[in-house]
Amino acid sequence: MRIPGYRCVRRLAGGSVSQLYLAESEKAGSLIVIKVTPSVRNESGVDQSFERFLQEYEIAHRLHHTSIVRCHELGVADDHAYLAMEYFPEGDLRRRIRSGISPAEALDIAAQIAGALAALHETGALHRDLKPGNVLMRTSQRIALSDFGLAKHAALEMEITDPGLIFGTPHYMSPEQGHGETVDERSDLYSLGVILFEMLSGKKPFTDSNPMAIIYKHRNQPVPRLPQAAAHWQPLVDNLLAKRPGDRFASAVLAEAALDKAAVQARTAAA
Repeated sequence: MRIPGYRCVRRLAGGSVSQLYLAESEKAGSLIVIKVTPSVRNESGVDQSFERFLQEYEIAHRLHHTSIVRCHELGVADDHAYLAMEYFPEGDLRRRIRSGISPAEALDIAAQIAGALAALHETGALHRDLKPGNVLMRTSQRIALSDFGLAKHAALEMEITDPGLIFGTPHYMSPEQGHGETVDERSDLYSLGVILFEMLSGKKPFTDSNPMAIIYKHRNQPVPRLPQAAAHWQPLVDNLLAKRPGDRFASAVLAEAALDKAAVQARTAAA
């Protein structure tokens, strides 16, 4: 396929739904990322792929926040829908975790994610697929939240997921999301808790070769303990990973404040 105004540099990644390409804007001469998916209609005649892209574009485009990815253009070319967005040469949080991360850095990044979630939630949207691969790095310590294709936005008059459908990534799903129950912003905070645990410990809290077993563990197994070097932050992790939504922070704003405070304490302790 050819997308007018862009020159393909190379393929970055891809899955069953979409492909990511690094491209050059012929007008600006700058590098951007093009997300492409086949524009396929289902039996009802609704273009599901384009609706997901439209939702992702609408959410990202209306949020002018330093910790939210910027989307430049939405369009269709050669029976494909595409989304042009900013490029992050530093990669994503998965790479950052692999390179090693201190408790203070982990808490600061978690606070930034909470801030991005607060901005998202304020618009009436939930992310519902928060994971390290959707947290992009502007620098080694500044983030941008991305990928709102599975988000639920109360202001958009479209429903692109079926009631009770389980979707997302099992390792980062809240217990209520994993069981197809009603979710609210505290579900995103649970996913943030999984990311924080992974940053502080170097591993995910619950693992298994069977995705349904992971979902079961999220609801039924106790929260694992952090390594001794990070044990001071266990109460914060326990709050975010509480099995019942009512036992977590009531909002991303409160989570951001607690994480900011913890990051300051961690930097002071390391000085």
